[in-house]
Amino acid sequence: MQLLLRANGRQAAVIMEQAGDQVLTVGEYRYHLASMARHLRRLAERMWGAMLTPEILSERMTFEAIDNGRNPVGDSGSFSPRSGSYVALGRWDEQGSIGIALHELAHEMHMRSGGYDQSDGVLREAISLMAERESGLRRTFEREPYYTASNLINQICELSAFGRQSFPKRWAELNSVQSETGLADLVNYYLDKSERLGLGKWLQRYSPDLELRDALMSKLALTSSRYSLEYRRCLLKAVTRCTQETAPDRLFYVLDSVVALDRRYPGDDLERIIEFCFAPYQRPQRRLFAFG
Repeated sequence: MQLLLRANGRQAAVIMEQAGDQVLTVGEYRYHLASMARHLRRLAERMWGAMLTPEILSERMTFEAIDNGRNPVGDSGSFSPRSGSYVALGRWDEQGSIGIALHELAHEMHMRSGGYDQSDGVLREAISLMAERESGLRRTFEREPYYTASNLINQICELSAFGRQSFPKRWAELNSVQSETGLADLVNYYLDKSERLGLGKWLQRYSPDLELRDALMSKLALTSSRYSLEYRRCLLKAVTRCTQETAPDRLFYVLDSVVALDRRYPGDDLERIIEFCFAPYQRPQRRLFAFG
């Protein structure tokens, strides 16, 4: 890892792990360069193991401090397939800057695993947001694709069946998908697995046709992609209450209807919209009667 110091038109490079006890002040923050580099290396090695070859951190991870400690203008970090990861000091404290470095490093590791070029923007950012969480960094966003990526990552990491796995296993799961819809499908899978909603068993009873089941789950993922866990849970439960005789085209129609009504009446309760759309295709719920 190297640190680039830029001031008055001059530039100096420092190997951070060889910086001894040097402390750098940038804006309001102080950085212990050597310990910061060691901490980042320990986290990265734990997360990616043998995938993290030596040159990735030594040659493709760069921190930068600009203009004699004034806060930098622009993003906290960036990644380039050609030159690697860049992190600007002065935006976050030492711990936060390590989180930003892990975020950018995750793009590098995603590229080296072969999934980066095939993935959409939401998945690229989601996989990096999951990585930065390993340092304790939690961020909120207002602009896309970060907003949707953070929502989906926060949801799936809340689910016990996913969150209790080791980082390499979680990393492999996210690397198995390439899009926002694929990630939403993964959230649905782990929601069903964590809370035993019965979606997987319902699918097996509904049809032996794997292509049909995959198509239905893709449609369910597309419908629920922007929903909270609460509404996602309502949607999955509604599907599992559908009768086995419900034709596939009717199920696709109902999911389209949920989306259409939600857009037409954005102020209405989405849970009630889901219940209304699915009601004609569900088994009557059992009721208990008291006699006396």
